[in-house]
Amino acid sequence: MVVQMERIQQKTVVMQVMDRIKGLIASGMYQVNDRIPTESELAEMFGVGRSSVREAIKIFQHLGVLEARVPKGTFVCDRSKISQEAITWSILLGQDNLTEIIELRHVIEKAGVGALVHELSAKSPRGVELMGRLKTVLEVMREGVDTASIEELVQADYDFHATIIAAAENSLFSSIYETLHSFMQEEIRRTYVAIKNISEIVDDHQEIIDSIVSGELTRALQRHDAHFMRIQRLLREAADSSGKRTTAGGTEIDSSNDSTPNEARTE
Repeated sequence: MVVQMERIQQKTVVMQVMDRIKGLIASGMYQVNDRIPTESELAEMFGVGRSSVREAIKIFQHLGVLEARVPKGTFVCDRSKISQEAITWSILLGQDNLTEIIELRHVIEKAGVGALVHELSAKSPRGVELMGRLKTVLEVMREGVDTASIEELVQADYDFHATIIAAAENSLFSSIYETLHSFMQEEIRRTYVAIKNISEIVDDHQEIIDSIVSGELTRALQRHDAHFMRIQRLLREAADSSGKRTTAGGTEIDSSNDSTPNEARTE
């Protein structure tokens, strides 16, 4: 009996060079702001041609991992330089369900809720400043409802939750949320399409603020959980009405021509 084995996939020389460079950085040999060896030195180290090394470095530069500083050389970048476009495409071209992305956002945001409750309980200036920002954004939401501007509402909603995430003081959390910006806005827009009374949006976010201001962590976290359960329900309703699977990179609900929330709901 002949057993069918998976064929061995041979990597290109450029991919092997990229693996080697990644290994050097992962090992700590070259850290942020360190200059890596020249093309010639790397070619000699790896036993390959300079053209393969040059191509690998170009790819890393495009991704924001390496940076050329003429005439000093090529340096390792910090995380802020990583191409958000590359991360966005990895999600867009994957099979990630939008629900899974929301679950990721839920976990990240929960840390911000807890941090904000603590900051306000301690009456810290930062906590007061963040709460002031939340209340300002809420007023923008009220104006969005009054003027029937769905785009204004979507942006305000995004900013509201970005402020909560910022309370956690975790740059990676904020970076992830910013990277998922387009998906988060689409998620928000889809939930708005499913809402029968658009003014509920303001009430929902006001209750989140009230639960945080109460200083009761359990209450704040439970109210936050309820908010995300509501989002999931609204997305299911939107998906059921369209008959399409909701995916991060799938068919999108076109709200570009919407002038009012009511128009969006009647499509």
